[in-house]
Amino acid sequence: MRILLHGFGSFPVVFWHLIRQAAAGKNAPEWAIILTSDHYEARFRELLGADRVTVLTQAGGRPNPGEENWVYPGVFFRDLAAEKRNYLSIPADVQHERGMEIYRQTRRFVEAFQPTHALVSQVEGFDGKAFIAAARDFGAKVVVPTATRNLGGELFSGDDFETLPAYAFRGSDRCMGEAEAFVKDFRTSPKSARNVPPAHGELLDSLIPPLSTRLPQALRRWFMTPNGFQWDFVRASVLNNLPGVRDRVWAMRVKKNERLCHITSPKKLPAKFIFYPLQYTPESSINTPAPYFLDQMRAIDAIRFAMPSDCMLVVKEHPSCILVRPSGFLRQLLKTAGVVVAHFRMPANEIAKRAGLTISVTGTATFEAMLQGKQAICLGPNFFSSFLGGICPLDELPARIAKLFGQEYPFGDAVRAVATILNASYPLHFTCPGTPGEPVLRRENIAALYEAFLDHCRRDEAEDGRTP
Repeated sequence: MRILLHGFGSFPVVFWHLIRQAAAGKNAPEWAIILTSDHYEARFRELLGADRVTVLTQAGGRPNPGEENWVYPGVFFRDLAAEKRNYLSIPADVQHERGMEIYRQTRRFVEAFQPTHALVSQVEGFDGKAFIAAARDFGAKVVVPTATRNLGGELFSGDDFETLPAYAFRGSDRCMGEAEAFVKDFRTSPKSARNVPPAHGELLDSLIPPLSTRLPQALRRWFMTPNGFQWDFVRASVLNNLPGVRDRVWAMRVKKNERLCHITSPKKLPAKFIFYPLQYTPESSINTPAPYFLDQMRAIDAIRFAMPSDCMLVVKEHPSCILVRPSGFLRQLLKTAGVVVAHFRMPANEIAKRAGLTISVTGTATFEAMLQGKQAICLGPNFFSSFLGGICPLDELPARIAKLFGQEYPFGDAVRAVATILNASYPLHFTCPGTPGEPVLRRENIAALYEAFLDHCRRDEAEDGRTP
């Protein structure tokens, strides 16, 4: 196996330990990595060799001879829209130039290494999209670890839309008992969307140097790299390194924004309504699979224009996003006819139980509604959208609402859906280091991640030999 890694953010720390774990076994794969910054470049050059490591630059550049006619193998402008703040404030032509240069850098490295598999850390922006597009173009199997949310595990998708692997649908009957128990338990004691199993075992090195070392490196990176300085990086650094200041700012924003609502109690909910919980943005859960809905007013308008005239749309802010979302958006909702803004602390489960229908782009609320026996609609892709009738095109939304409003989701269908997901799920943690309790950087977890990855590759390869 020749595995190419996508090293976004602090995920290279996970991969550094993963490579060392693999080296301790037999038939270790060959590795290479594309880093989105130079934070861990020296460590990987020492571990893998200089020719197996590259760092994407933020500068636009002219194509090399022979590259002038390269065409991005995907929907370039949609994938570019997956970017976050640092791209939104620069001229469109610069966005275009930087995007194509990132793709060209990625494609050169993929072509040189010729991977059999491409393991993605997290698709948080265009670099992840370009990584997948280039890897696919050269025949590599794309592997995207995907959290199963309330189920508390990880599955491996073959794309950045959380598509379930084909083997999930084979042999899922063996998971029916576990699935039935989970659905029954969920209806009496709902599990959080961040249902993270407890961490245990030896804690591994986080590879984080002290602030006195990181600060000079950051200054050098910002001022010596073309287009390296961006105010959003400064903002993120302050938030990450000065948590006391960050928490005070967030507390002030909560105090300001929590007053922007119509109702504060489930008792005041309308008699007939659709529930739309706002998603955290910008975030990979919506940027990556459904960038069209980054402006969530598009979804809100589509729903209220499609729902019956005697129906209201209840919108609730995400508990984490109230810390960061500009108050102007909530103020706009307060002036939008047909919309009732619920206080952000109102329990989403209680609202969903009373709703005639729950609609989300890619949020967990629709999965939770299904588990509770309520119908739901997904406007974007995720690993459970196929069990809810698939992605609903906007032109079909009025008919889908009319058909599903007030209807129950069959218990047996919910159990079969959970069994299918569990059949592809592995009990491990895959997220960026630094999560409370540090569940990722544990020796047992890294070992479980490696074995699960190999098992996924074996099961996926077996599917290739099956007759459709």
